[in-house]
Amino acid sequence: MPSTRLRSTTIALAAVVLIGAPCATPAADFALDPFHTAVFFAVSHFDVSFVRGRFGKVAGTISFDPEKKTGTVDMRVNPDSIDTGNATLDQILRSPQYLDTGQFGEVRFSGSDFVFEGDKLVAVDGTLVVRNLPRPVRLTVGRFVCKDVRAGIVTRYVCGGELRTTIKRSDFGMTHMLGDVGDEVMLIVNVEATRQ
Repeated sequence: MPSTRLRSTTIALAAVVLIGAPCATPAADFALDPFHTAVFFAVSHFDVSFVRGRFGKVAGTISFDPEKKTGTVDMRVNPDSIDTGNATLDQILRSPQYLDTGQFGEVRFSGSDFVFEGDKLVAVDGTLVVRNLPRPVRLTVGRFVCKDVRAGIVTRYVCGGELRTTIKRSDFGMTHMLGDVGDEVMLIVNVEATRQ
């Protein structure tokens, strides 16, 4: 019969295995956290400086299965939420010359091709729709983490990170002032999503 010390050690090890050991991320559905998700952009201005801004209203869902290395993402951006820090410029960017938010109230990214290198998620391939024009886009994953996050007495399981891509605005019908304002737009997506 095992000694008391051996039984105690065995119980302690079992507890570590059951509740304290790292485990693989389970397949799950996630909802984007609107307070910690935003899309940032930068575009050259007269090839001298950059205009930078953000879209603050982002919603959507993510499904992710790290074991099967599959997933889907559906992200919806409200283009009216554009903020460059310049109210006059924001109104110009909302106009029919650019985003035409009066006619097109949503920018959308949908992807179902998660690209891995080993166990590391490195990209998401999908379709970006701006001004109702769909174009293929690859979001490159710079950082992606899934973990339990504790805030006060509440613990949430979240996944998030940073994804980047560069698009041409002319591909989406925005050709006003090409040459003065750059055609290439760098997009940075900061995302945090909570398991449902």
